Amino acid sequence: MSEPTALCGSVLTADGVRHQHAVTVADDRIVGICPAATLPAGLARREFDGATIIPGLIDAHVHSDDWQAPLFLAHGVTTVRDTGCALDEVLARRARWNAPLARAPRLCCCGPLIDGPGVPFSWTPMAEIVRTPAAARDCVDRLVDAGVDQIKLYASLDRACFFAALDQAQRHGRFTLAHLQNHADAREAISAGLDEIEHLSGFAEALWPERRAAGVHWLDLWPDLAPERVTPLVHLAVEHGTWLTLTRVVWHAIGRNDQPTQRCRPHQPFVPPDVARWWQEQYPYGMPAARRHTWVRALAGLQIMSSLLIERGARIVAGTDTPFVQVMPGFSLHDELEQLVECGMTPAEALAAATNRAADALGWGQRVGTIAPGLLADLVVVRGDPLADIRATRAVLAVMRGGVWLDPAELLAEAAHHARQPVRHGARRIGEWY
Repeated sequence: MSEPTALCGSVLTADGVRHQHAVTVADDRIVGICPAATLPAGLARREFDGATIIPGLIDAHVHSDDWQAPLFLAHGVTTVRDTGCALDEVLARRARWNAPLARAPRLCCCGPLIDGPGVPFSWTPMAEIVRTPAAARDCVDRLVDAGVDQIKLYASLDRACFFAALDQAQRHGRFTLAHLQNHADAREAISAGLDEIEHLSGFAEALWPERRAAGVHWLDLWPDLAPERVTPLVHLAVEHGTWLTLTRVVWHAIGRNDQPTQRCRPHQPFVPPDVARWWQEQYPYGMPAARRHTWVRALAGLQIMSSLLIERGARIVAGTDTPFVQVMPGFSLHDELEQLVECGMTPAEALAAATNRAADALGWGQRVGTIAPGLLADLVVVRGDPLADIRATRAVLAVMRGGVWLDPAELLAEAAHHARQPVRHGARRIGEWY
């Protein structure tokens, strides 16, 4: 073991903030936590007055690409979960990003989406399309054999294929998450033992199954949150301990994409040209008034449901769906944390959603997510106290990934260089992804 180094300042632990403390690190691990005054004389140390040392942040819902790595790290995101990507590509990226000295966040992956053909979506390059329950089971087997960390089920699966894939993943003991739509509503999926639901998908359908059966679009179901229907559904999610990645930031980004302020946000200098083109193709500026009204009403319903779930203690983790429209690596996770606080989380709860809670959902709670002896030294130094104001997480002063210091300014310069390249993989690739 190399000589330990001490990071001195306020330290966010599982028990809260410890002022005038130190985290000692050796090689890639956290060795201990102690009052700074008790550190041995001669021990190498770095002082961070007026700052808080927090665990590396986790974005639990991304679609990864190599250009994103420096942006994640510059914003203190040291772990991500890829929730849909071509298998060979994401496994190769996981090997690179999880290497000891990688200048990239750690990567947990689901491999490709398991999806059905046709309406409403079929992102074929990032999906495996199945048409029968037997094919769905075989697909789960192949992904497990390939070594994916978790299984992701998607919106166009039919009902029989969805439940067959879920059952097969459960037989393998694989954590399974889903974007619900055609196959099952949230009540049915939770009752069947689905581990995690993305985007609050399937919740509105569970509230109004008769309206959904009559063809009402899910967006139009959100404004009517009848208490006699909402309360049992919230209780069911809490009782089953179902994980929920709300991705509030992506719904707000879609609903507000036509506003001029979206085009002058701080992330714009870092948007690669092909990503910007795809955003414009999929969500052109200028939303019709009727559609804007639908989105505003749906966003209100989503916020109320989010607040009720938070109030009742549901297991919520932070995720963004980057790089969906106007949702950029790193930047968007801080947006999500602020929106979780807006919905009723305390700053401490929001931080947990992006640290230890997220690590538990990824099955990595013994590796990352907490400042504790024996865990990987993935640490972020932020100015101020994020427990007093969640916006303090944006003020990243320094990042440590596996015991190695990384300079946020250098990482941002690297990201800006990527964004200036006219073509990386070509516009076709990002369009195929989504």
